[in-house]
Amino acid sequence: MKWEHLNIEKRKIISHLISQKKKLCEIAEMLNMDPTSISKEVKRNRYLSCPGYLKEVKCKRLDRFPFVCNACHRKYSDCRYDQYRYDSERAQEKADYLLHNSRKGINVNKEEFEKINDLVKEGIYRKESIYHIVKSHDIQVSVPTIYRWINGKLMTTEKTDLPYAVSFKKRKKNKEKYNYSKNKIDRTSRTYLDYLEYRRAFPGEYTVQMDFLGSIKSDSNTILTLTIPELHFVLLKILKNPNQQSIINFFNHLEEELGIQNFKNIFPSILTDRDPCFTNYKDIEFSHVNGEQRTRIFYCDAYKSSQKGNVENMNKQLRKFFPKKSSINNFTDEQIKDINQIIINTKVQSLGGYSPREAFVKTYGFECLNILFK
Repeated sequence: MKWEHLNIEKRKIISHLISQKKKLCEIAEMLNMDPTSISKEVKRNRYLSCPGYLKEVKCKRLDRFPFVCNACHRKYSDCRYDQYRYDSERAQEKADYLLHNSRKGINVNKEEFEKINDLVKEGIYRKESIYHIVKSHDIQVSVPTIYRWINGKLMTTEKTDLPYAVSFKKRKKNKEKYNYSKNKIDRTSRTYLDYLEYRRAFPGEYTVQMDFLGSIKSDSNTILTLTIPELHFVLLKILKNPNQQSIINFFNHLEEELGIQNFKNIFPSILTDRDPCFTNYKDIEFSHVNGEQRTRIFYCDAYKSSQKGNVENMNKQLRKFFPKKSSINNFTDEQIKDINQIIINTKVQSLGGYSPREAFVKTYGFECLNILFK
């Protein structure tokens, strides 16, 4: 016999069968339950429905099953004793209340909680995600529980310490939108619809998404962001005075380091926006060594940044390290690489608890990873 909580249906059956004057063993057999459980259920949840005149005397029928007056023929006539009833809905409400309150509180002792509290605080200071903190330190508490403790102000980490829990910014209105029609670039066979057609023809390929992280106007440097959405992998590169040639030089350097075949494996196609720095698609697509096609460039539609949502989301995450309205000119290549390593070593829930670094190595190998971060 499997033990389980009584539900409202079974409690209704108990109430009905008591009114029908069924014996305890008969009720237990019908519900496939232990008679003791039913007896305790009725006695625990009975209530005084009608006070009697004889306070000092108790009805002897209340000392044995069914312990209540549901089926008593005298309950509406000349009974002078206290009358007790069993009501299924009232019993269910009481059971729900007790179950809810029994699960309140923190299911760890004081020492464990303080340890978790310190680990979360240190991890948030290092700009790590809650999921990464839990998985890295093998914390025996779920990620939603940590968030619930933070929201309930039980931990020293506050909700405002989380990167995206609260945002403080004024809405801005664009006085003048950039007119892409002035940018006379022939993007035939390279539009977003062409990209969708290409993905259908090559469903197993991983497309790289490319974008710049926005910087302040006085900065001469900017950060180029490339992501592989399926692997949650990101590659960051700081560029000084970016233009078309600097982008071409970046990809030429990657090809020289990786080799043409590895380059084609990692960058089979690239989806980006219509930034003027990305317009020279021919020199990006074809090798400067032997003229072989090494990748395919596709462009999102104007004002449709959601079409490359992965790299946009990554740029949002990068704001933890590069806040808006702050200069990035003082960052060195080594600092950018360190930040890049932090991101790709962060465990990701959608990768089953593995990091983007592990996913990249599994797909392309250690050698390619080491070359990218040389």
